Parts: sequence; C-alpha cells; structure tokens
Amino acid sequence: MSAKLKFVVAGLVLAVALGYLIFNSVSSSAEYYLTVGELQARVPAVYSQNVRVAGVVDGGSIERDARTGTLKFTAEDGSGKLPVVYKGGAVPDIFGPGIQVVVQGKYTPEGTFQADNLLAQCPSRYEDAVQAPK
Repeated sequence: MSAKLKFVVAGLVLAVALGYLIFNSVSSSAEYYLTVGELQARVPAVYSQNVRVAGVVDGGSIERDARTGTLKFTAEDGSGKLPVVYKGGAVPDIFGPGIQVVVQGKYTPEGTFQADNLLAQCPSRYEDAVQAPK
C-alpha cells in the first residue's frame, strides 16, 4: 500500500469516528421542547425522556412547602394544563402568577411533571409601579 493511500484511509477512519462521537453525544443529551398538549399527546413515549415544557403559571395553583422545599403549580398554555412539582432547587425571584416558565424534567404516568430545573422568563418590559409627582 502506498503512503498516500494509508494517509487517506487513516483520515477516513478518523472522520467516521469523530462523526460517530458527535452524533452519539448530541442524541444522548438532546432534550425536546414541547407544548403542554404535545407532551400529553406523546404519552407514554415521553415517560423515560428528559423534556422541556413551556407554559404560563396559573396564579391560583401555586403551593409552597418551605419544610420540604417543594413548589407545586400548574403550567398552562393554549393546548392544556400541566401540574408541576419542583423540589429542592432555587426558585427564580420573578416566579409568580402569569409568568412564563420553562420546566425541565420527566412526565410521570400519574400525569404530573417532576421538574429538575425551573426557569422563569423576564417580562419584555417593566413599568414603574410608582408614578412621578407632577
């Protein structure tokens, strides 16, 4: 075998191995972004997957248990409602009724979303609560 052919074969083997590693790492760490309706429609396929779901916090559903560090609330969008249980982590300061959130975790067979991560989206604009005197 000539030196040039050996070099081409070695480069090809290296490219295939690198491509395989990239594909494998991307597919194993991929998390799906779903609406509440899409998540509930894909049952039971999503039970074993980490997923991210976006929704708006229903203000009447927020329950905090300071003793256990558990936060329960309902995230909703135009396609449905999703009961969420978030344990142990820091709750964003902006979290509250009407705030858009993204929860990351697993959907359980009981219909509850067990969140490992909770992100709150900041409002696009802030308005002064106190008006300047005239």
